[in-house]
Amino acid sequence: MKLRLVSTVLAGLWAAGAGFAAAPQVLFMGANLSVQQGKRFYQIEDVDGSEFVITVGGKRQFVRTRLQSNNLKIDYELKLTAMSVKLDDLRGEAGYSPATDPRHKFNARSGSAAGAQAASDLGNFQAAEARTALEGAKLLPGNDYMIGALTRMADNTQASANIADYQMGTDYGSIPGMANDLAKELAEGNFDMLDVSFRVSSPEVLDDPYMVVLVDLQPRDAKPGEFRQLIHAEALEPIGPTPKYIRVREGGMPVGFKILRYEVRIFNRGKEVATNASSKRVELNHDEARQYLIMEYLAANKDATRPASALAGCLPPAARDRLTGAQLQGTCYVRVAADGSVAGIFHDEGATVRLADETLIAVLSEAFFKPALMKGKPVVGMARVRPVDLIL
Repeated sequence: MKLRLVSTVLAGLWAAGAGFAAAPQVLFMGANLSVQQGKRFYQIEDVDGSEFVITVGGKRQFVRTRLQSNNLKIDYELKLTAMSVKLDDLRGEAGYSPATDPRHKFNARSGSAAGAQAASDLGNFQAAEARTALEGAKLLPGNDYMIGALTRMADNTQASANIADYQMGTDYGSIPGMANDLAKELAEGNFDMLDVSFRVSSPEVLDDPYMVVLVDLQPRDAKPGEFRQLIHAEALEPIGPTPKYIRVREGGMPVGFKILRYEVRIFNRGKEVATNASSKRVELNHDEARQYLIMEYLAANKDATRPASALAGCLPPAARDRLTGAQLQGTCYVRVAADGSVAGIFHDEGATVRLADETLIAVLSEAFFKPALMKGKPVVGMARVRPVDLIL
Protein backbone atom coordinates (compact mmCIF):
# COMPACT_ATOMS: atom_id res chain seq x y z
CA MET A 1 0.00 0.00 0.00
CA LYS A 2 1.28 3.46 -0.83
CA LEU A 3 2.01 5.58 2.22
CA ARG A 4 -0.52 8.40 2.49
CA LEU A 5 0.83 10.54 5.30
CA VAL A 6 -0.53 14.08 5.03
CA SER A 7 1.57 16.50 7.08
CA THR A 8 -1.45 18.47 8.31
CA VAL A 9 -3.13 15.29 9.57
CA LEU A 10 -0.06 14.15 11.49
CA ALA A 11 0.44 17.64 12.84
CA GLY A 12 -3.07 17.52 14.29
CA LEU A 13 -2.41 14.10 15.83
CA TRP A 14 0.87 15.20 17.37
CA ALA A 15 -0.72 18.35 18.76
CA ALA A 16 -3.44 16.27 20.41
CA GLY A 17 -1.07 13.58 21.62
CA ALA A 18 0.17 14.95 24.92
CA GLY A 19 0.05 11.46 26.44
CA PHE A 20 2.06 9.64 23.77
CA ALA A 21 4.65 8.33 26.26
CA ALA A 22 1.98 6.23 27.95
CA ALA A 23 0.03 5.44 24.78
CA PRO A 24 -1.17 1.83 24.43
CA GLN A 25 -1.17 1.89 20.61
CA VAL A 26 1.74 2.18 18.17
CA LEU A 27 1.37 3.25 14.56
CA PHE A 28 4.21 1.99 12.38
CA MET A 29 5.10 0.98 8.85
CA GLY A 30 4.49 -2.75 8.71
CA ALA A 31 5.20 -5.39 6.09
CA ASN A 32 2.99 -8.09 4.61
CA LEU A 33 4.91 -10.99 3.08
CA SER A 34 3.65 -13.30 0.35
CA VAL A 35 5.31 -16.27 -1.35
CA GLN A 36 4.64 -17.47 -4.87
CA GLN A 37 3.29 -20.96 -5.45
CA GLY A 38 2.46 -21.68 -9.05
CA LYS A 39 1.12 -18.48 -10.62
CA ARG A 40 -0.26 -16.99 -7.41
CA PHE A 41 1.16 -15.29 -4.34
CA TYR A 42 -0.09 -16.47 -0.95
CA GLN A 43 0.21 -14.47 2.26
CA ILE A 44 2.64 -15.94 4.78
CA GLU A 45 0.58 -16.67 7.88
CA ASP A 46 3.24 -18.19 10.12
CA VAL A 47 6.76 -19.62 10.22
CA ASP A 48 7.38 -23.17 11.45
CA GLY A 49 11.10 -23.69 12.01
CA SER A 50 12.37 -22.13 8.81
CA GLU A 51 9.35 -23.00 6.66
CA PHE A 52 6.66 -20.56 5.58
CA VAL A 53 3.08 -21.51 6.43
CA ILE A 54 0.40 -20.55 3.90
CA THR A 55 -3.15 -21.62 3.15
CA VAL A 56 -3.91 -23.07 -0.28
CA GLY A 57 -7.40 -24.27 -1.05
CA GLY A 58 -8.37 -24.12 2.61
CA LYS A 59 -5.43 -26.33 3.68
CA ARG A 60 -2.23 -25.38 5.46
CA GLN A 61 0.86 -25.80 3.30
CA PHE A 62 4.54 -25.56 4.22
CA VAL A 63 7.06 -23.87 1.93
CA ARG A 64 10.74 -24.71 2.39
CA THR A 65 13.19 -21.84 2.59
CA ARG A 66 16.48 -23.68 3.10
CA LEU A 67 18.47 -24.87 0.07
CA GLN A 68 15.98 -23.36 -2.34
CA SER A 69 14.99 -19.99 -3.76
CA ASN A 70 11.49 -18.58 -3.32
CA ASN A 71 9.85 -15.69 -5.12
CA LEU A 72 8.63 -13.36 -2.37
CA LYS A 73 6.63 -10.15 -2.42
CA ILE A 74 6.56 -7.47 0.28
CA ASP A 75 3.71 -4.96 0.60
CA TYR A 76 4.27 -2.16 3.07
CA GLU A 77 1.38 -0.57 4.95
CA LEU A 78 0.77 1.39 8.13
CA LYS A 79 -0.28 -0.84 11.00
CA LEU A 80 -1.57 -0.35 14.52
CA THR A 81 -0.41 -2.68 17.25
CA ALA A 82 -1.29 -2.90 20.91
CA MET A 83 2.29 -3.17 22.09
CA SER A 84 5.93 -2.83 21.11
CA VAL A 85 8.94 -5.07 21.66
CA LYS A 86 12.47 -3.84 22.20
CA LEU A 87 15.47 -4.60 19.99
CA ASP A 88 18.81 -3.81 21.65
CA ASP A 89 22.32 -3.96 20.17
CA LEU A 90 20.93 -4.39 16.65
CA ARG A 91 23.83 -4.93 14.24
CA GLY A 92 24.10 -5.93 10.61
CA GLU A 93 27.51 -6.58 9.09
CA ALA A 94 29.14 -8.19 6.09
CA GLY A 95 31.55 -10.89 7.24
CA TYR A 96 33.44 -14.01 6.21
CA SER A 97 32.44 -17.64 6.28
CA PRO A 98 34.94 -19.84 8.21
CA ALA A 99 36.42 -21.23 4.99
CA THR A 100 37.22 -17.80 3.56
CA ASP A 101 38.07 -15.76 6.66
CA PRO A 102 41.62 -14.31 6.14
CA ARG A 103 42.15 -14.35 9.90
CA HIS A 104 41.55 -18.09 10.05
CA LYS A 105 44.01 -18.57 7.20
CA PHE A 106 46.59 -16.47 9.03
CA ASN A 107 46.15 -18.49 12.22
CA ALA A 108 46.55 -21.77 10.33
CA ARG A 109 49.58 -20.60 8.38
CA SER A 110 51.23 -18.97 11.38
CA GLY A 111 50.82 -22.30 13.17
CA SER A 112 52.61 -23.95 10.26
CA ALA A 113 55.34 -21.31 10.49
CA ALA A 114 55.83 -22.11 14.14
CA GLY A 115 56.07 -25.77 13.20
CA ALA A 116 58.64 -24.95 10.53
CA GLN A 117 60.70 -23.05 13.09
CA ALA A 118 60.61 -26.00 15.47
CA ALA A 119 61.57 -28.41 12.64
CA SER A 120 64.47 -26.13 11.66
CA ASP A 121 65.76 -25.95 15.23
CA LEU A 122 65.49 -29.69 15.68
CA GLY A 123 67.08 -30.44 12.30
CA ASN A 124 70.09 -28.19 12.96
CA PHE A 125 70.54 -29.62 16.45
CA GLN A 126 70.50 -33.20 15.12
CA ALA A 127 72.92 -32.26 12.31
CA ALA A 128 75.34 -30.71 14.82
CA GLU A 129 75.15 -33.77 17.05
CA ALA A 130 75.84 -36.05 14.09
CA ARG A 131 78.89 -34.00 13.03
CA THR A 132 80.27 -34.04 16.58
CA ALA A 133 79.89 -37.82 16.76
CA LEU A 134 81.56 -38.19 13.34
CA GLU A 135 84.58 -36.12 14.37
CA GLY A 136 84.93 -38.21 17.51
CA ALA A 137 84.83 -41.46 15.51
CA LYS A 138 87.60 -40.24 13.21
CA LEU A 139 89.96 -40.03 16.19
CA LEU A 140 89.74 -43.77 16.80
CA PRO A 141 91.87 -46.16 14.63
CA GLY A 142 90.17 -49.07 12.77
CA ASN A 143 86.76 -47.47 12.98
CA ASP A 144 85.91 -47.22 9.27
CA TYR A 145 82.45 -48.85 9.56
CA MET A 146 81.34 -46.44 12.30
CA ILE A 147 82.78 -43.48 10.42
CA GLY A 148 80.79 -44.48 7.30
CA ALA A 149 77.55 -44.83 9.27
CA LEU A 150 78.04 -41.52 11.06
CA THR A 151 78.90 -39.79 7.78
CA ARG A 152 75.63 -40.94 6.22
CA MET A 153 73.73 -39.83 9.37
CA ALA A 154 75.42 -36.42 9.31
CA ASP A 155 74.56 -35.98 5.62
CA ASN A 156 70.90 -36.97 6.16
CA THR A 157 70.37 -34.77 9.20
CA GLN A 158 72.04 -31.84 7.42
CA ALA A 159 69.73 -32.37 4.41
CA SER A 160 66.68 -32.33 6.72
CA ALA A 161 67.97 -29.19 8.39
CA ASN A 162 68.48 -27.54 4.99
CA ILE A 163 64.86 -28.34 3.99
CA ALA A 164 63.55 -26.91 7.26
CA ASP A 165 65.68 -23.78 6.79
CA TYR A 166 64.33 -23.41 3.24
CA GLN A 167 60.73 -23.61 4.50
CA MET A 168 61.52 -20.99 7.08
CA GLY A 169 62.79 -18.71 4.33
CA THR A 170 59.70 -18.98 2.10
CA ASP A 171 56.64 -16.71 2.30
CA TYR A 172 54.62 -19.68 3.62
CA GLY A 173 56.82 -19.90 6.66
CA SER A 174 57.33 -16.17 7.14
CA ILE A 175 55.00 -14.69 9.74
CA PRO A 176 55.82 -11.06 8.72
CA GLY A 177 55.05 -11.96 5.12
CA MET A 178 51.77 -13.58 6.12
CA ALA A 179 50.85 -10.52 8.18
CA ASN A 180 51.21 -8.41 5.03
CA ASP A 181 49.01 -10.86 3.10
CA LEU A 182 46.40 -10.71 5.88
CA ALA A 183 46.32 -6.91 5.75
CA LYS A 184 45.89 -6.99 1.96
CA GLU A 185 43.02 -9.53 2.09
CA LEU A 186 41.20 -7.64 4.83
CA ALA A 187 41.52 -4.43 2.80
CA GLU A 188 39.96 -6.15 -0.24
CA GLY A 189 36.79 -6.91 1.76
CA ASN A 190 35.93 -10.20 0.06
CA PHE A 191 32.94 -10.73 2.35
CA ASP A 192 30.69 -13.70 1.65
CA MET A 193 28.52 -13.95 4.77
CA LEU A 194 25.74 -11.87 6.30
CA ASP A 195 25.84 -11.41 10.09
CA VAL A 196 22.84 -9.85 11.89
CA SER A 197 22.47 -9.92 15.67
CA PHE A 198 20.29 -8.31 18.34
CA ARG A 199 18.70 -8.79 21.75
CA VAL A 200 14.91 -8.90 21.91
CA SER A 201 12.54 -8.48 24.86
CA SER A 202 8.83 -7.85 25.31
CA PRO A 203 6.83 -6.37 28.20
CA GLU A 204 4.26 -9.12 27.65
CA VAL A 205 5.11 -12.68 26.67
CA LEU A 206 4.83 -13.46 22.98
CA ASP A 207 4.05 -17.18 23.02
CA ASP A 208 4.36 -18.02 19.30
CA PRO A 209 6.79 -15.53 17.75
CA TYR A 210 8.88 -15.57 14.62
CA MET A 211 11.23 -13.07 13.05
CA VAL A 212 11.79 -11.87 9.52
CA VAL A 213 15.13 -10.26 8.64
CA LEU A 214 15.06 -8.14 5.49
CA VAL A 215 18.38 -7.15 3.92
CA ASP A 216 19.09 -5.11 0.80
CA LEU A 217 22.59 -5.99 -0.43
CA GLN A 218 24.66 -4.90 -3.39
CA PRO A 219 27.05 -7.27 -5.18
CA ARG A 220 30.48 -5.90 -6.01
CA ASP A 221 29.82 -5.93 -9.76
CA ALA A 222 26.30 -4.48 -9.53
CA LYS A 223 25.30 -1.47 -11.59
CA PRO A 224 24.44 1.80 -9.79
CA GLY A 225 21.05 1.45 -8.12
CA GLU A 226 21.01 -2.34 -8.55
CA PHE A 227 20.62 -4.51 -5.46
CA ARG A 228 19.33 -7.85 -4.23
CA GLN A 229 17.07 -8.57 -1.29
CA LEU A 230 17.60 -11.37 1.22
CA ILE A 231 14.70 -12.50 3.42
CA HIS A 232 15.46 -14.73 6.39
CA ALA A 233 12.51 -16.09 8.40
CA GLU A 234 12.85 -18.17 11.55
CA ALA A 235 10.57 -19.32 14.37
CA LEU A 236 11.66 -18.17 17.84
CA GLU A 237 11.22 -19.36 21.38
CA PRO A 238 8.71 -17.33 23.48
CA ILE A 239 9.83 -13.74 24.05
CA GLY A 240 9.37 -12.12 27.46
CA PRO A 241 10.85 -9.33 29.60
CA THR A 242 14.27 -11.04 29.81
CA PRO A 243 16.31 -10.12 26.69
CA LYS A 244 17.25 -12.99 24.37
CA TYR A 245 20.26 -12.89 22.07
CA ILE A 246 19.51 -13.72 18.43
CA ARG A 247 22.10 -14.10 15.69
CA VAL A 248 21.60 -14.82 12.00
CA ARG A 249 24.57 -15.86 9.86
CA GLU A 250 23.92 -16.54 6.18
CA GLY A 251 26.76 -17.70 3.94
CA GLY A 252 26.91 -17.92 0.17
CA MET A 253 26.56 -14.18 -0.37
CA PRO A 254 28.12 -12.58 -3.50
CA VAL A 255 31.83 -12.14 -2.76
CA GLY A 256 32.61 -8.55 -1.84
CA PHE A 257 28.95 -7.54 -1.27
CA LYS A 258 27.83 -4.49 0.69
CA ILE A 259 24.83 -4.10 3.00
CA LEU A 260 22.65 -1.18 1.91
CA ARG A 261 19.85 -1.60 4.45
CA TYR A 262 18.63 -4.15 6.96
CA GLU A 263 15.68 -4.47 9.31
CA VAL A 264 14.25 -6.98 11.75
CA ARG A 265 10.52 -7.58 12.05
CA ILE A 266 8.84 -9.54 14.85
CA PHE A 267 5.53 -11.39 14.50
CA ASN A 268 3.40 -13.28 17.00
CA ARG A 269 0.74 -15.75 15.87
CA GLY A 270 1.14 -14.37 12.38
CA LYS A 271 0.53 -10.73 13.40
CA GLU A 272 3.30 -8.14 13.22
CA VAL A 273 4.38 -6.36 16.40
CA ALA A 274 5.94 -2.90 16.47
CA THR A 275 9.54 -2.53 17.68
CA ASN A 276 11.58 0.43 18.87
CA ALA A 277 13.32 0.25 15.47
CA SER A 278 10.11 0.31 13.38
CA SER A 279 9.89 2.83 10.57
CA LYS A 280 7.32 5.69 10.76
CA ARG A 281 6.71 4.83 14.40
CA VAL A 282 4.27 7.08 16.29
CA GLU A 283 2.64 6.36 19.65
CA LEU A 284 -1.08 7.19 19.93
CA ASN A 285 -3.79 6.96 22.56
CA HIS A 286 -6.90 4.94 21.78
CA ASP A 287 -9.03 7.77 20.34
CA GLU A 288 -6.15 9.10 18.21
CA ALA A 289 -5.43 5.63 16.91
CA ARG A 290 -9.08 5.07 15.91
CA GLN A 291 -9.21 8.51 14.24
CA TYR A 292 -6.09 7.85 12.20
CA LEU A 293 -7.16 4.31 11.27
CA ILE A 294 -10.45 5.60 9.83
CA MET A 295 -8.80 8.44 7.90
CA GLU A 296 -6.24 6.09 6.39
CA TYR A 297 -8.89 3.49 5.57
CA LEU A 298 -11.14 6.02 3.83
CA ALA A 299 -8.22 7.51 1.88
CA ALA A 300 -7.21 4.06 0.62
CA ASN A 301 -10.74 3.03 -0.42
CA LYS A 302 -12.27 6.15 -1.98
CA ASP A 303 -14.67 4.30 -4.31
CA ALA A 304 -14.83 0.87 -2.65
CA THR A 305 -17.78 -1.00 -1.21
CA ARG A 306 -16.72 -3.17 1.72
CA PRO A 307 -18.24 -4.81 4.81
CA ALA A 308 -17.31 -3.69 8.30
CA SER A 309 -14.31 -5.54 9.76
CA ALA A 310 -12.13 -5.78 12.85
CA LEU A 311 -8.42 -4.92 12.92
CA ALA A 312 -6.37 -8.09 13.50
CA GLY A 313 -3.76 -7.91 16.26
CA CYS A 314 -5.14 -4.72 17.79
CA LEU A 315 -5.39 -6.21 21.31
CA PRO A 316 -2.37 -7.09 23.51
CA PRO A 317 -1.55 -10.69 24.53
CA ALA A 318 -2.87 -9.99 28.05
CA ALA A 319 -6.39 -9.86 26.61
CA ARG A 320 -6.15 -13.62 26.05
CA ASP A 321 -5.91 -14.18 29.81
CA ARG A 322 -9.18 -12.33 30.39
CA LEU A 323 -11.19 -14.75 28.27
CA THR A 324 -11.93 -18.47 28.38
CA GLY A 325 -11.22 -20.77 25.46
CA ALA A 326 -14.89 -20.71 24.46
CA GLN A 327 -14.96 -16.92 24.57
CA LEU A 328 -11.79 -16.68 22.47
CA GLN A 329 -12.96 -19.09 19.78
CA GLY A 330 -16.62 -18.10 19.73
CA THR A 331 -18.18 -15.91 17.06
CA CYS A 332 -20.13 -12.75 17.69
CA TYR A 333 -21.28 -9.76 15.64
CA VAL A 334 -20.32 -6.14 16.25
CA ARG A 335 -22.38 -3.28 14.89
CA VAL A 336 -19.82 -0.73 13.71
CA ALA A 337 -20.82 2.91 13.41
CA ALA A 338 -19.70 5.08 10.50
CA ASP A 339 -16.90 6.53 12.63
CA GLY A 340 -15.56 3.06 13.53
CA SER A 341 -16.94 3.03 17.06
CA VAL A 342 -18.81 0.06 18.55
CA ALA A 343 -22.58 0.59 18.43
CA GLY A 344 -23.58 -2.81 19.81
CA ILE A 345 -22.46 -6.43 20.16
CA PHE A 346 -24.77 -9.32 19.30
CA HIS A 347 -24.97 -13.09 19.16
CA ASP A 348 -26.44 -13.08 15.66
CA GLU A 349 -25.84 -11.24 12.42
CA GLY A 350 -29.42 -9.98 12.41
CA ALA A 351 -28.75 -8.13 15.67
CA THR A 352 -31.77 -9.60 17.44
CA VAL A 353 -29.99 -10.92 20.56
CA ARG A 354 -27.58 -8.62 22.37
CA LEU A 355 -24.45 -10.07 23.95
CA ALA A 356 -24.71 -10.11 27.76
CA ASP A 357 -21.15 -11.28 28.58
CA GLU A 358 -19.70 -8.20 30.28
CA THR A 359 -16.11 -9.44 30.15
CA LEU A 360 -16.27 -10.16 26.45
CA ILE A 361 -18.01 -6.82 25.82
CA ALA A 362 -15.23 -5.01 27.70
CA VAL A 363 -12.52 -6.71 25.64
CA LEU A 364 -14.21 -6.10 22.29
CA SER A 365 -14.85 -2.46 23.19
CA GLU A 366 -11.08 -1.95 23.29
CA ALA A 367 -10.63 -3.30 19.76
CA PHE A 368 -10.51 -1.29 16.53
CA PHE A 369 -13.02 -1.64 13.71
CA LYS A 370 -13.23 -0.39 10.13
CA PRO A 371 -16.71 0.79 9.10
CA ALA A 372 -18.62 -0.59 6.16
CA LEU A 373 -18.18 1.37 2.94
CA MET A 374 -20.69 2.15 0.25
CA LYS A 375 -18.85 3.55 -2.77
CA GLY A 376 -16.22 4.97 -0.48
CA LYS A 377 -18.66 6.47 2.04
CA PRO A 378 -18.64 5.07 5.63
CA VAL A 379 -21.94 3.57 6.75
CA VAL A 380 -23.18 1.47 9.65
CA GLY A 381 -22.29 -2.21 9.19
CA MET A 382 -21.98 -5.55 10.97
CA ALA A 383 -18.59 -7.19 11.52
CA ARG A 384 -18.27 -10.92 12.18
CA VAL A 385 -15.66 -11.35 14.94
CA ARG A 386 -13.70 -14.09 16.66
CA PRO A 387 -11.87 -12.50 19.64
CA VAL A 388 -8.83 -14.74 19.18
CA ASP A 389 -8.19 -13.13 15.78
CA LEU A 390 -7.88 -9.68 17.35
CA ILE A 391 -5.20 -10.60 19.90
CA LEU A 392 -1.46 -10.54 19.27
